[in-house]
Amino acid sequence: MKCKARLMAAVLTVMTALDLAVLPSHATTRVAAAAEAMPWFHQQLRSDCEAAALRMVLAARGVTAEDLGILSRIGVDRVHPEFGHSGLRSGDPFRAFVGDPNGSEHKGTGYGVYAPPVARAARSYGLTVLAEGGGLTPAQLRVLIAAGHLAVIWTDFRWQYHKVHWYRAWDGNSVPYAGPVEHAVTVTGFSGDTVWVNDPYRGRYRIGLGAFTHGYATFGDMAVVVR
Repeated sequence: MKCKARLMAAVLTVMTALDLAVLPSHATTRVAAAAEAMPWFHQQLRSDCEAAALRMVLAARGVTAEDLGILSRIGVDRVHPEFGHSGLRSGDPFRAFVGDPNGSEHKGTGYGVYAPPVARAARSYGLTVLAEGGGLTPAQLRVLIAAGHLAVIWTDFRWQYHKVHWYRAWDGNSVPYAGPVEHAVTVTGFSGDTVWVNDPYRGRYRIGLGAFTHGYATFGDMAVVVR
């Protein structure tokens, strides 16, 4: 199960040593100011939250892009548009966006994309990717955000934990799937037991660390962190 290992064993490209014993603590006002500094954009298509989240990160780093342009760098697989079950037409979100970015998860016409293609797209715009894949714990993510780095993370849409099942994609890779709940947001700050996010569907808001941890765990603590 190459993809399972890729997700759960943490495909990270940074942090040979992180001191997590003492996490930096920021005043809420300072975190709020940093959160407001991150541009917010509504996703331009029905299911392209990953592209929209990366668009916010790009804008924060001075790069102007639109969702469709970002998707062209991520890659869109319309040849294998199915998901959630094994088969020759089932797509691999570790390789490209599965299905129609303007489709619907609930109707089975469009799904999404996981960390590696998003990281590849970020690099194509000149950004430095510090971490990509699964296994980046909330504590590690807090340290990176406190250091001024930016993150796109994967979560359940309602910030709940769902157990995944695995299906075999057209390329033979095993893919984790939790139902029509996959979503991506940008994390902008941590303050105590609160996490600030830019959600490309619902806007800027704060969420409790417990709910954040549950939703984030659904896809194995999967993130793309850029310098």
